[in-house]
Amino acid sequence: MADNAVSVRPLARPDLGRGFLESLGALRDTGGMDPARAGRILDSIESNSGHRIFVAERAGRIVGAATLLLERKFIHDGGLVGHIEDVAVMASEQRTGVGRALVGALEAEARRLGCYKAVLECADDLVPYYEGLGFRHHSASMRKDLG
Repeated sequence: MADNAVSVRPLARPDLGRGFLESLGALRDTGGMDPARAGRILDSIESNSGHRIFVAERAGRIVGAATLLLERKFIHDGGLVGHIEDVAVMASEQRTGVGRALVGALEAEARRLGCYKAVLECADDLVPYYEGLGFRHHSASMRKDLG
């Protein structure tokens, strides 16, 4: 990998202490989570075959992350949907192609796994960004906090 190039790959345990948690901070505060707690969460995630996390790395540091969740449907003859979640890029790396690279890698993984579509939710102000990546507005998203 060239010194300034970005590579995208599946999350590995050492990434937890190499910028992964900090990159998630661009999306939501991780509350100062330490790598040991993150490791326990990763153990739980790794036990779920329908959950894939990818990271973007530049110069040995994790600068972004995104998740692909797989959902098997009864419709579409048991088809598979890929849900793109938690796309997060460190503020210093935004507008450098990291988000595009992450979303592209998740799309490729969804295709490889046989998904018939990929969907994502985003803040209203990010709609033009994702439209630029080929997504289109389809429906409203609703939320109810259960805590």
